[in-house]
Parts: sequence; C-alpha cells; structure tokens
Amino acid sequence: MKLDFVIFGGVGDLSLRKLLPSLYFLFRDGNMPRGSRIICASRGALSRDEFNELIELKLREFMGSHFDENVFADFFSHLSYFKIDLIHSPDWQQLSAELSLAAEPRNIIYYMSVPPTLFATVCEQLSAHHLNPTYSKVVVEKPLGEDYQSALSINQLLRKAFKEEQIYRIDHYLGKKAIQDIIKMRFENKALDNVCNKDHIEKIKITVSETVGVEGRIEFIDRAGILRDMVQNHLMQILSLLLMEMPEELNDEEIRDAKVAVINTLRPITETNVKSHTIKAQYSDGVVGGVTVPSYQEEITGKAEGCGETFVALKAFVDNQKWQDVPIYLKTGKRLSDRSAQIEVIFKEGNSQKITIEIQPNIEFRNLTDFTNLINEQALNEQTNARIPEAYENLIHQVIKGEQANFVRDDEILASWKWIDGIRDAWEKTNQKMIEYKAGSSGPELK
Repeated sequence: MKLDFVIFGGVGDLSLRKLLPSLYFLFRDGNMPRGSRIICASRGALSRDEFNELIELKLREFMGSHFDENVFADFFSHLSYFKIDLIHSPDWQQLSAELSLAAEPRNIIYYMSVPPTLFATVCEQLSAHHLNPTYSKVVVEKPLGEDYQSALSINQLLRKAFKEEQIYRIDHYLGKKAIQDIIKMRFENKALDNVCNKDHIEKIKITVSETVGVEGRIEFIDRAGILRDMVQNHLMQILSLLLMEMPEELNDEEIRDAKVAVINTLRPITETNVKSHTIKAQYSDGVVGGVTVPSYQEEITGKAEGCGETFVALKAFVDNQKWQDVPIYLKTGKRLSDRSAQIEVIFKEGNSQKITIEIQPNIEFRNLTDFTNLINEQALNEQTNARIPEAYENLIHQVIKGEQANFVRDDEILASWKWIDGIRDAWEKTNQKMIEYKAGSSGPELK
C-alpha cells in the first residue's frame, strides 16, 4: 500500500532539523513506497509558497552539501501543509477527508513531534474520527514521562487509541549505526560473546560526555536533571544491549524481551548504598574548548531554581548468573572536556585486555590484539566515503518496514523508570549533597 506520513508539529524544530531531512534521504534513495505523501500538520497559517520557502531554507541549512535542487523539487511535490488546531473538531474532519482512509486504504504513520501534554488530545481525536486503523502506526519521542507514574499514564493514553504493536517509542540513540552494530558484533562473534561474563570481565564503563551547557533547555534540565534526561534514556539502552543474553534468533520481540530482562535484574540503589554508588554534581565556571564559560548557577540565574544535576555517575550491578558482581560504571554530564560516547570493557588481571567501543559517531574497536581470530576488525571498521545515515533516518526507515527491535516497549520503559525513581528517592531520603566540578574537566570519579 501507499504511505501517508503525518507529522504533528510538522514545522517545529525537530521536524525541520531531523525528520524532514531524514524523509528527504529515504525518498531520494527509494526507501519510501511510491506515491507516498508527507503531511506537515501545525496550527499556524502558511501558504503553499511560504511552506515551500521555509522547507527549502531549512533543508539547505541542515543538509549542507547533500541538498540537491532537483531532488528537492521532486521531494517537495509529495509534501503538503495542513493547518490544524488539535482541539478543534472541524479541523480533524478535514484531516480525515484529506487522508481518505475509507476510500483508499493506505499505510499511515503519525509522528508526534509535539509535547507529551498533547498526546491525549491527538489520540482522542484520532480515535473519534476513526483515523487509527490497525495498519496505522504512531511514533512518540522518548523520554516518556518524568517518573514511573507519569510514564504509565502516557502509555495508557497511547494504548487507548493504538495496540502495542502499532506504537514506536523512539530513542535516537538506538538509531545510531554504532549502537545497532553492538548486536551484530555479539551475534556474529560467539567466541567473543562467550568471554564477556563475570569470569573474564573486571568492570564495564559507559560514558556519554557533552561539552555544551544547558543552552535552551534550562527549565527542563533543572526540573528533570541529567539522571532522567540521559541515564534513563540513552545510557540504559546501551547497558541493556551490551549485557543482554543473546537470543537464538534476532527477531524484534526476543531482542526486546532480553533487554527488559537486564533492566529487571539491575540491583536497586537505595538509602543503604546510594552515597557509595552515585554522584550528582553541577558544573562551576571553567574553560571548555578554549572558551571561558560561566557556572551552572550563573547560567540559570532568574530562570530556574538551580536544583538539577548536570552530571551523574552511577555504579550499577546486574544480579544475574552471567554478570553477578561485575561493576558497571555509568557516567554522563555537560560542560565536560570533550564530546564523546564510548564503552570500555575491561578484562580481569592476567588477561591484560581492554575493549574500547567508540560510538560517537561510528563504531570502532581498539586493543583487540588477543582477539584477532575472533573478530574481523576490517569488516567492522570498514571506512568508506559514503554518507552515514543519521539515526532518525535509520529509525524512520524501520518504522516504514514495521521493524520494532530498535524501539522501546512499554514494559522496558516502566522497568527503567522504576530503577531511576529508586535512585531519586534515595537521594531525597539521604539528603545527598550536590557537589561541583570544573567546567572543561572530565568530572568527578566514582570508585
């Protein structure tokens, strides 16, 4: 069937910066069904010419040398703008007529590029106007909610209009080729996977560092903190993919089952161990990339209360037979010395081996001299001049194909929030102190 791709918030920042460039490349490369339509739905009034001018301007800005005028002209002919007030029923009736689902069934994807506070309205209207047939799909951005209860409420809203198999919860980290290659590497190299366990591994470090500060996200970061913004989101995905039991077959549900099993066996961080297993901190003034930057407290003066952590380090354990008592260090923060994302798997003394997996932007393995017979490094590290698809492009393509392995299931979200809520509760009960780290440093270390 043909495809209608409807973006609610279609001329917002996420759509212009990530979604439309991704759809451009998918269209250009023949990865969208012929006759597809892309409908950008938003509340502002735009003429066809104004819409054309805006889309071309932004695609040129965000795509740089990849922008092609001839491709764009063809691509834009498949785009339309639809003015909609999400709470105004007549607008939804017009959208229903536009989609014409009854006259000509088409695959349809709804992308919620709107705040979670609008999910209920959109889902209710889609249901009321019968715009949610079984072959439709809905894509929502993580993080969903800010704790277990709010995540549960959002999932319940989504499930009123769509079945679980229709819902695609997107975490752009899962669209990175580097992250997806972790599963491929483990599945295709059983010998390496067999030595990745408590008998051979001393510890694991997962680090995601940023040089930027809070920028335009002051209110959110101060309210939610980096624990909820980054750990519950991206670092938990890396952890579960790295430590999960490899299924016999790489099908969507077995992979997602295995990820949930890891999260469900994470050792709780409670009042008894929170001070030895966690650090929360904010950056002071310093120098990042040769530029002097203010402290977090100076940066947010008059805009927020200053309670949110901009750095967190955790010492986690997975209480299962394979990984029992192997420490997993999770570390992420802002205004650090460099922008990077990496995994370090450190073998026990006597093995004298460490595997470093760089996942920003491409997967790279280092120090594998003892494992040259186990891994074909050249295949994993093949360097070409070809454009590497962006994470959103990979994920949208998978939505189109109906593949869900790299999307987060509701039980995984709830399990991860339960663990994160336990840490926040322990911080509150022990009145854990917020420490400072110098902007431009690597941040405090957890022993």
